[in-house]
Amino acid sequence: MHYFYSPDISQPFVTLSNEESEHCVRVMRHREGDAVCITDGCGHLAEAVIAEAHPKKCLLEIRQHITDNLLTHNGLHLAVAPTKNADRMEWLLEKAIEIGICSLTFLQCDHSERTHLNLERLQRLAIAALKQSQTTWLPPLKMTKFTDFIHQNADTQADKFIAWCDENNQRQLVSAPRNHSEMILLIGPEGDFSSEEIAVAREAGYVEVKLGDRRLRTETAGLYGCLVASL
Repeated sequence: MHYFYSPDISQPFVTLSNEESEHCVRVMRHREGDAVCITDGCGHLAEAVIAEAHPKKCLLEIRQHITDNLLTHNGLHLAVAPTKNADRMEWLLEKAIEIGICSLTFLQCDHSERTHLNLERLQRLAIAALKQSQTTWLPPLKMTKFTDFIHQNADTQADKFIAWCDENNQRQLVSAPRNHSEMILLIGPEGDFSSEEIAVAREAGYVEVKLGDRRLRTETAGLYGCLVASL
């Protein structure tokens, strides 16, 4: 069954947003009585039937909530400095959701070449990836300064790692000890983290790691972290 998104699926009837309604009725050509799945992006999933196939306010009737074998997230909070080319971050976002990350933060770093992203566009792409991959977790998206992120997550119970290009560091992320169900992974801009940022992360308890033995593009490094977190 096709998946659709609505932020609240707790009521017996759900009216899809204009965008979701158009996708359901005009793009996918669903009609009254068709069975579909609907998720709230918070780990919940339900089976529903279309009660009114309106292209602007499609009405669904919830038939049952599904609780078994749900695809949620792998516990990874990925914090990455966006690349100069915004398309690469859009690509990373889609792949990260397909794999199943918990949260995604875009960092404003000392060496960042891009300090702004269209979060509304990214949110739309995230919902599309959520439905395409038939998962139930829509990771929160935000953009913040590096030091603010470190302070905001100071008390978070998670394994905390910072990946950067250091020839003296031989600790691989894939073999680093994991003591918590959640992980925070910091990935810097194309010019890497500054020495001051690395010092701040060390002071906050972040463990320095390598992502394999090759130098990776920022978006590839992010994808590598997503895959390791799923192991």
